[in-house]
Amino acid sequence: MSSNINLIDSFQEFKDFKNIDRPTVISVLEEVFRSMIRKKYGTDENCDVIVNPDNGDLEIWRTRKVMEDGFSEDDDLEIELAEV
Repeated sequence: MSSNINLIDSFQEFKDFKNIDRPTVISVLEEVFRSMIRKKYGTDENCDVIVNPDNGDLEIWRTRKVMEDGFSEDDDLEIELAEV
């Protein structure tokens, strides 16, 4: 049994009911996930949220600078080499 959820299909009924176009639904989904990231990490500046409109997949990428072990000062922006 697959646990994959097609986000676009999940919002199809809502989209049709509210007469919202597909690009707007995608923008809303991206903003929802950005809002969740900001709530958890305080910022979303180093994150990319990508909703693929063709297959409904969601990708969230978090960019952090790799630091030598013992030199990381901000876990949200940096990651130590041993953790990579």
